Amino acid sequence: MQSEVERYVLCLSIACENVDEAQVLMSMSVLKNRSTVLYRLMFRNFDFPRVHDYSFLGLEVKHLTMSKTNISVVEDSSLRTLARDLETLDLSYNSLKAVPTTALMHLQNLSFLNLNYNMIKVLGQAVFMGLKALERLSLYNNQINHIDDNAFFGIGNKLYRVNLGKNHLVDVPNLHTLEKLEVLSLSENFITTILEGSFLGLNKLDVLMLENNKLVVLEANVFSAISSLNSLNLKHNLITNISDLAFSGLEDNLEWLEIGHNRLDHIPSHALRPLLNLRQLDLDSNRITHVAEDAFERYGESLKFLMLNRNNIREFLPMTFFDLHSLEWLKLSHNDLTHLSEDTVLPILDTLTMIDLSHNPLECDCDLMWLTHWLQEFMRRETYTVMAPHTCTRRKKRTYNIIDLRASEMGCPEYNVIGGSAASPPVLSGLTMCLLVASLRT
Repeated sequence: MQSEVERYVLCLSIACENVDEAQVLMSMSVLKNRSTVLYRLMFRNFDFPRVHDYSFLGLEVKHLTMSKTNISVVEDSSLRTLARDLETLDLSYNSLKAVPTTALMHLQNLSFLNLNYNMIKVLGQAVFMGLKALERLSLYNNQINHIDDNAFFGIGNKLYRVNLGKNHLVDVPNLHTLEKLEVLSLSENFITTILEGSFLGLNKLDVLMLENNKLVVLEANVFSAISSLNSLNLKHNLITNISDLAFSGLEDNLEWLEIGHNRLDHIPSHALRPLLNLRQLDLDSNRITHVAEDAFERYGESLKFLMLNRNNIREFLPMTFFDLHSLEWLKLSHNDLTHLSEDTVLPILDTLTMIDLSHNPLECDCDLMWLTHWLQEFMRRETYTVMAPHTCTRRKKRTYNIIDLRASEMGCPEYNVIGGSAASPPVLSGLTMCLLVASLRT
């Protein structure tokens, strides 16, 4: 008895620019006469506008690609003879204006359907009926503006990944029947509002991509139905306000949160505080000017990656980083910082593996000697990666490369490092001073 590997021995690829339909049909006829078993059959880059009924009669195909062939019609029985064997179907970069429901419904073993880059506008009721084994579905870059509440009725319960990115959706579609969905992309649409209950039924959702939409406000409880969510991408929206309860329900599992490229003028600390397992917070390219001293209180203890680059931050108060005990990456480039003292960064120096302060108007003074030492040590590491030069100016005239600064040039005491901190001068850090005051009061 033949094994699965032995059955699918021939891989045929047709990717000619100047092949016409007659030549393709002739080649298909030859294959049928040989009773060929195909592991992969690919048609690409030629004009083949209609897939005729029973086009694949006599063939066994496991993976079928018909991409960039200008297909506008897939006849009802065109794929029927592939029902037993076909596992993946790629119809991307064509001219389909609707999902060919009848042609697809017999593909009982299909696990992946790619309809990217077509002209589909509507997903009607039960449009994927019969695809009981479907696991991955991609409809990226169509013109979808409406999805029926029952569009996914009859699709089976194996679908775990759906890509609806770059369409014309203005609200979150009703996907309540997709109980096993783990990854959902709604990026590059025109969604302006998320309502409470928008994600009802998606109890297994792990990754949600909402970047490049038109969101302005995140209201309370909008994600409360997807408590299993681990990663949330909200980059490149128009967000100016986040409710204190916006992330309610995500307390236990959310680890990755991206809110960069929005219009926030402050860190939404009250909304973030319940997220005690947050590992990455991306707030780059917003309009933040001030960071409160308690901005990272509570949730900061689990943070490993913090991106605050490309804002308008002018300073960090002495205790700002006090709660960031696990921080490894800190990106502060392209801000308006003129100073950042060692006392301020002392709580995170032991755990930091990367800090980026480039493209700031830093002033050369003794407070920067810690950064000189840190950059020198950073360049010696085996894991060193190239960063933009870190520079500072002295008396608003000459520009210096911070990594080359010498304490004597700055008129500073020699910077000797013991256990990651300077031995001279013997000045108490902000943390030590706080502890000293506390002990005197007790």
